Parts: sequence; C-alpha cells; structure tokens
Amino acid sequence: MKNSLMKTALGMLMLGSLGLAATGAQADWGRDGHAYRQDQHAYRQNLAFNRQIDARQARQMERIRAGRHDGSLTRHEFRNLMHEQHEIHAMERHFRADGVIDAREFRRLDHALDRASHDIRAERHDRQARYANNTGPRFN
Repeated sequence: MKNSLMKTALGMLMLGSLGLAATGAQADWGRDGHAYRQDQHAYRQNLAFNRQIDARQARQMERIRAGRHDGSLTRHEFRNLMHEQHEIHAMERHFRADGVIDAREFRRLDHALDRASHDIRAERHDRQARYANNTGPRFN
C-alpha cells in the first residue's frame, strides 16, 4: 500500500513538473525573464536593410534633383533616371509585401541601386547641359 501510494505521488509530481516545463517552453521566455523572439536576428537585419535602402534612395533622389537644378541633367536624362528610381521603388514594394526583406532580396535591391548610382553619375558628367551655350533658363 505504502509502495503504490509512493508511486502514485511520484507519478503525479512528475506529471506536474512536465506540465510546468511545457507551459514555460510554450511561453517562450528567455533566461533573463523577458520574452524571447526566435526571429529577433531576422527582425533586426530587416530593419537594417530597410534603413540602408531608404538612405541610398534618398541620396540618389537628392543627386538627381541637384542635377536637374544645376542644369547638368537634360529633361530626357532626368525622366530616365526618375523612371529607374520608380522601378527600384516598385521592386522594393514587391519585396516588402510579405513584411520582410531577406538577404537575397536585399542583394537584388542593392545591385539595382548600384546600377542607378552609376547611371546618375554618368548622366551628370556627360557634358550635356540643359542650357546649351550658357543661355540660362528662359524665365528667371
């Protein structure tokens, strides 16, 4: 009798401890008492990708606007560069549709931004000016 009571109590104790361990694992708590996210690294990486892409796009847009303002870009060059920027933005929206930009998508965006940067530099330094023969703008 004493032996079976001991086995029953030990069995109940084991089941209770397994239940507590399972609920703790399901709650996903880390060692420091804070909730732990398994995708925390991917989340931080996604934020870094987003910041880097946005910063590059902003710098490129500023370079295009400056070229338009100082006359180093013709109207046609300006339109082509803006079209390229819109295509990159559409690609970015497509990649962000699932909420995350992964490393492969980032590499594709980065390559597209590299090409756009090269195109901006080439168009701004090709010695074509919006105002030929230093005539200046039509209306001041």
